[in-house]
Amino acid sequence: MNIVTIEPPHYLKTVVKKCWYANIQHTEHQNKSYKILADGAPGIVFQHCNGESSLVNTDGYQFPISFVYGQKDNSPCVNSFQGNPFIFGVDLQPTALKKLFAINASAITNSIVESEHLFSKEFIDQLLHAPSPQQIAQLFHLQLCKKLLKSKQDKIIDHSIKLIFEDTKGANSHDLSTRFHISRRQYQRKFKEHLGVSPESYMRIIKFQKSLHLLKTKQYSKLSDIGFSLNYADQSHFVREFKLFSNCTPKEFLSKIQSIQSFHPQTFETMRIISN
Repeated sequence: MNIVTIEPPHYLKTVVKKCWYANIQHTEHQNKSYKILADGAPGIVFQHCNGESSLVNTDGYQFPISFVYGQKDNSPCVNSFQGNPFIFGVDLQPTALKKLFAINASAITNSIVESEHLFSKEFIDQLLHAPSPQQIAQLFHLQLCKKLLKSKQDKIIDHSIKLIFEDTKGANSHDLSTRFHISRRQYQRKFKEHLGVSPESYMRIIKFQKSLHLLKTKQYSKLSDIGFSLNYADQSHFVREFKLFSNCTPKEFLSKIQSIQSFHPQTFETMRIISN
């Protein structure tokens, strides 16, 4: 599966990380299932095979042709593609749902909303009839730009995310709320409204993503080095947290890493979607 990325225009970089697309070709010997991991950000997916949705979950639910997905803060889920679909994705920044759609991001945590409810049915028809991935990207860029012009910024939350990335080990909601001179409860409520998860959950997700990056890039002498470097209480705590978000232990992840396929690279160059 060949992944192609499209960088967003500079005026959208506060809400869009990147766009990407792929034509998924399956043979009878290939596995069509993909494991979805928490990565700390929402996004948009547009996918179809001959104009029909090709994506289903393990319960047989068929996803809409285009949908916006929220933060994921629990164990992974597994989705499957039928046929040989085209898929286009928009990787959003962590606070993009609130900025672009003026919605409480927690309303779609671990869930999705059909794109036509946030854009329009006409827009989805335009995507289906677009002659190229580049044209699809331009359509998304235009729609998101219109929405961004109406958005309200929250510097407290944007700054918080930067601080959490810079100091994942030491960041905590008490210190952050004190830094911004608001109560801890008010800070937690504001954070969840903009990101869809609590500050504590977001920090756990980022630590998990950083541990994936360290494993993938082999930046350790022994596995316990990773837990120590990310300030987990002990090795057992690290393994429990890793298994919660991935359904496998760090050792099991390493054994499978050669088979990883990704729709798109995520924060810390980790893989959000892993071939089952």
